[in-house]
Amino acid sequence: MSEVQHHDPDEEKRAADVDRKRVLVIDDDLPLRGMLAAALRQAGFDVLLACDGDEGYRTLTLHQPDVILLDLAMPGTNGWDFLQRLQETGYLGTARIIVLSAHLYMEPKAILQLGVSAILPKPFNLPELIDLIEHLSP
Repeated sequence: MSEVQHHDPDEEKRAADVDRKRVLVIDDDLPLRGMLAAALRQAGFDVLLACDGDEGYRTLTLHQPDVILLDLAMPGTNGWDFLQRLQETGYLGTARIIVLSAHLYMEPKAILQLGVSAILPKPFNLPELIDLIEHLSP
């Protein structure tokens, strides 16, 4: 007897989803979060959104993203506070962090020493950002 082979498109979809990078966007700018979410999803990423460092930290611990896009200047728990909390809790290093900020008050070298993988000043080039996310190793 021959074995019947069947094609399961859902199985392929599940296999493809395993390879998708999960990106967490932490930014207080609602229109920017929406634009980034749409562009990143279109580029094939799973996207998580947070409006400040506290929400970002909760999302990080629940969903373990591969890449974090982090604004530094936010009301409440800002990007600096978020980075400090990652250092204190040992989460630093589990996800690649890209700082997106219009306000860099420190030398880029000092920011990179905080465990950040890359810095893109706002306004940034969207194709460049997507390329950077694709090439950051998890």
